[in-house]
Parts: sequence; structure tokens; C-alpha cells
Amino acid sequence: MQDVRQFSHLDVPTGTEPLNLTWQHPQGMVGLSFINIFFRIITLGIYHFWGKTEVRRRIWSAIRLNGEPLQYTGTGKELFLGFLVVFGVVLLPLFILNLIAGVYALDNPSLSGALQLGVSALIFILLGFGIYRAQRFRLSRTRWRGIRGGLDGSAGRYAWSYIWTGLLVPITLGWIIPWRATKLHGLLVNNMRFGTRPLQFAAPSGPLYGRFALLWVGGVMLYAAGIFGVISILGPSFTQQSASGKPPLPPLQDILAIFAIVFGALLLLSIISASYQAKMLNHFAAHTHFEGAKFKGTATAGGLIWLAISNFLLGVLSLGILAPVAQARAARYRVENLAIEGRVPLAAIAQGAAQAGGYGEGIAQAFDFDAV
Repeated sequence: MQDVRQFSHLDVPTGTEPLNLTWQHPQGMVGLSFINIFFRIITLGIYHFWGKTEVRRRIWSAIRLNGEPLQYTGTGKELFLGFLVVFGVVLLPLFILNLIAGVYALDNPSLSGALQLGVSALIFILLGFGIYRAQRFRLSRTRWRGIRGGLDGSAGRYAWSYIWTGLLVPITLGWIIPWRATKLHGLLVNNMRFGTRPLQFAAPSGPLYGRFALLWVGGVMLYAAGIFGVISILGPSFTQQSASGKPPLPPLQDILAIFAIVFGALLLLSIISASYQAKMLNHFAAHTHFEGAKFKGTATAGGLIWLAISNFLLGVLSLGILAPVAQARAARYRVENLAIEGRVPLAAIAQGAAQAGGYGEGIAQAFDFDAV
């Protein structure tokens, strides 16, 4: 009887390669953090864009696919010019509108309120554009084996979906959030490509609702319990009148008890939220495909909580100086908890069309929602 292992090669498509995603710790991140803050101070913040570029280059190079690093080819000049454009077109007009609203706040509060509402609405609209364009810029400046990434599609379409689904969040009391996150993620991933080959994402939002229900119900219960606890502590103080006719200040032990209640509620809510976030990350990974390969996420609530707490303490204790180290730690967690299963015809992937001009991520930087 012939050994069936002789025919095992028939199950493997010819010309394909497996993909192995690994992390190699970038060297000198602590030193780079102090160099960046030094030059930012002496250049009055202008060096920020060049410092961010160097941080990206080191984090990208730490991500290895089949042992070969990713390359970030963006420049500080691109980020700086992008910020200048957005400053002149967006930030300066918003500042003027806010200034006008402040001037009319006392004499014409309705006009002031309308102006402030308009500013808030404009910022909300721009967020969707900023997210999409920032992702497009980063992917177009990312290469592996000389092949660059890309993001096709329309930033306007993504922004419109971001707007109308966001408006439904308060109307649905937040229950649209898992569906919204799935839709927006799909609009991004289904327009991503590596070279000429696209990624695919198709995921139902239903599996996320179990964890989200725990988060929603837990949040409501913790909020109610926190309010009840604070009122029960402060109630006796407000029923007493001091000589001045005002309620006396609560004693120190009551203030500490209130802080304990608030801190405990936020901690419990963070734990529940981390469980939902881990589920979402793994769910999205499992429904993302690239050619013959699929992704597998292994994020855990405990891991996300530890990452958030340790990075928060790292930032606070270093007064923000070690932010690049925290960014590298976050990237490391994502990479080490993401696997790629299957084989891809890498040799058949051709270079994609170049994207994006000389300006980068201006909106994302202006409103400070760009993580790296």
C-alpha cells in the first residue's frame, strides 16, 4: 500500500507561500523618545512631525512577515505640509467661529449656541474623512518586499457612513454600536490592497452582541450604583446647614469614599469593555482574508487591560516622554496576538498604482486621533 504522504503535495497550491507574522523588538526606543522631546522643545513643536516619522519607521521595521520587515516610506515633510493645509483650511476658520461665538455669548446666546453647534457638527463630519485619509496615507507609505499597500474607495462614502451611523447611536441608546463598528471596518478593509491584490472582509455583527449586552447592562448598573453611592454619602451633608446657610463640606473620609466608588465603577466598566474589545478584535480578524490566507486573533480581556494600564502609567510617570515606547508596546501586542493561516501566491502579486499626494494625515493630526 502506497504511503498517502507521497501525494500530500497535491493539497498545496503551487507558487504559494505561507505567511508568518512576527515581532522583533525595535532598538533605541527610549533614547529616541528623549531625542524627540528635546528637538520638539527647541523647535517649538515643529519637530513633532519628523519625530513621529522616525517612530513609525522603527515600529514598522519591527513587524516581520516571513522574517522580512515592513518599511515605512513617509516623511516628516509630508506630515508637516498636511498639517499646515488643514490648519489654514479647517483649524483657523474653526478658531474664528469659536471666537465669534464667545463674543456673542452674552448679547445673543442663540446665535452663539448655533455657531458652537455648527463647529461641533463640522468637526464630527471631518472625523470620518480624517480616519479614511490617514489610513490611506499610511498604507500607501507601507512596503514589504518593495510592494506597497493601498486603500482604494471614497473617503466621502466612508465619512457619510460614519456620520449617519453616528447619529443613530443616541437614538438607539448605543445598541447600533457593534453593527456600526462592523460596517465601518468593512468599508476600510474591503478597500485595502497589497500591490494589486485586495483584502476581503465579511462579518456578521450578531456574534458581538452578547459581549456588548454585558457591557451595556453593566454600564447602566454601574452608573446607577455609583449615583446611589454618591448620594447616600453626600445626602447627610446637604441636609445640614452651616452658620452661613450653606451645606458644610463633606469630611475627608466621605470624599475618599466617593473617589473609591468612582474608581471602582470605572475599573469594573473597563474590564467589561476590554472583554468586548477583545471579542471584536478576534471576530474581525477571523473574517478577514487575503488571497488564500485568513487571520486569527488571540487578544484577551486581561491582555488589553494590562496593556492599557501599563501604557497609561508609562505615559503619566514619564510625563508623556515615553509615548513612543507605549506605541511600540501596543503594536507588539497586536502583532503577537494575530496569526495568518494559509498560503498566498506572493510571486504573482504586482506593484499597485501609487496613491496620495505630498500631504499626509492633516485632519488626523489636527484633532489628535491618530494613534501612531
